[in-house]
Formats: sequence, C-alpha cells, structure tokens
Amino acid sequence: MIDSQRHITFSFKQFDIDDSNCGMKVGTDGVILGAWTACADVRQAIDIGCGSGLIALMIAQRCNAEITAIDIDEGACRDARNNADLSPWADRIEVIGTSIDSYKPVISPDLIVSNPPFFASGEQSPSAYRALARHEGALNFCSLIDFAAEWLSADGRLSFIYPYGRDDEIIYKAEMSRLKLRRICNLRQNSQRPPVRTLYEFRRIDGPIETDLLTIKEVDRQAYTSRFAELCKDFYLEL
Repeated sequence: MIDSQRHITFSFKQFDIDDSNCGMKVGTDGVILGAWTACADVRQAIDIGCGSGLIALMIAQRCNAEITAIDIDEGACRDARNNADLSPWADRIEVIGTSIDSYKPVISPDLIVSNPPFFASGEQSPSAYRALARHEGALNFCSLIDFAAEWLSADGRLSFIYPYGRDDEIIYKAEMSRLKLRRICNLRQNSQRPPVRTLYEFRRIDGPIETDLLTIKEVDRQAYTSRFAELCKDFYLEL
C-alpha cells in the first residue's frame, strides 16, 4: 500500500475510482484518452498499464466490449479490481497482474488502449510505485506498438496518449511496424499555451488521417471549453 491514510474516491457519473494503492493517480490525461478513444464497435479490448482501472471503466461504459486490464503493479491491480467489482460492468472487466512483455491475449483485441508512463528522464519520484507508474521502462510507445503489431485484430485500433513533440519517432516506429496513423489530436490547457500532449490512433488499415486540436479550458474564466465539455460530459459530474 502506498499511503494507508489516503482513501480518496473520485466519483464519475456511473462509477467511482479509488486509487489509494496506485502509483499513477487519476488525472485529466486518462479521462481524455478514455473519452476520445473510438470504441463503439469494439468486442475485445485491452487496457495496458491500467492503473486504478479508470480507462477500462470508461471504455466499459461506452461500449459492450469484454475488457482485460493489465498492470505490473500489485497495488494498481488491487485498486482496479475493486473499482471494477463495484461498477455496473464487473462481469466484463478482468484485471491481470502482468507486464506487457509477458501477456499473451487469447483473442486478438479490437482495441488496445494505454496511458503509459512517459517521463524518460528527470528526478524520480521518492515513491518507488509512483516512479514505476510515471517513468518509461518496459511500457513505452515502442513496446505498445510492438504489442499491437503482433496481437491487434485486422480491423482493430491502438490508442494512446504521449507528450507533445514525439510525433516523428512514434509515427516512424508505427510505419516500420505496418501500423498506419488514422487519428491524431494535440491537447493544450488553454489557447494561450502550447500543446502538452498528443493522442494517437493507429490501425492496420490505411486511410485518411483525422487531425485535431483540443483545448481544455477557456482563458478568461477557467471554465471548460464547449468541445472539452462535450467530449467528457458522460463522465464528469459537473458537466
């Protein structure tokens, strides 16, 4: 357990999240990825590095897929299982404690989704669990793309979020793995700030690329923009 005194529950419209034992806490990145990822036709989904289960639960709310959520951290898996068990979709979410290198799906997934750790350098968190959750290691864009290239179904999608400015290396890696960029969305806090994150969707099937820029808040009143509110309205209580 990371902090036995910390038991904060984050309430969404249809489920709750307790991340007390999880290194990576609930944040805007995960909510945006869970809402942005295309999943209407998905039958089998894998959430890699699931943390407390936030994205798995969001995908479960949005479609009828069977979802496998995996994480290498025991505390994260404990939170994810508890959160899934208390949700309306407990029968469709399985949480497995394993690494991306060890996991071999029984059925090819239509969707692979991940909010991976991506701080490749800099000072490590004093908590070993939080450091594991935040810093690139075995789970990074390369391992995600390799996993998708091996296991993704013929018409499936790989969807993940990463820091802004990594497009060249990420898209090149995907191209070399025969995955095609189909959607890309840059994310910024407000219109006066540069983008800080990028959302990617890759598929085996080539086609037109949908590009977008999403702004979270208005500059003048710190309210959510109408586009962000529309994206996340099914989840945030205040929307």
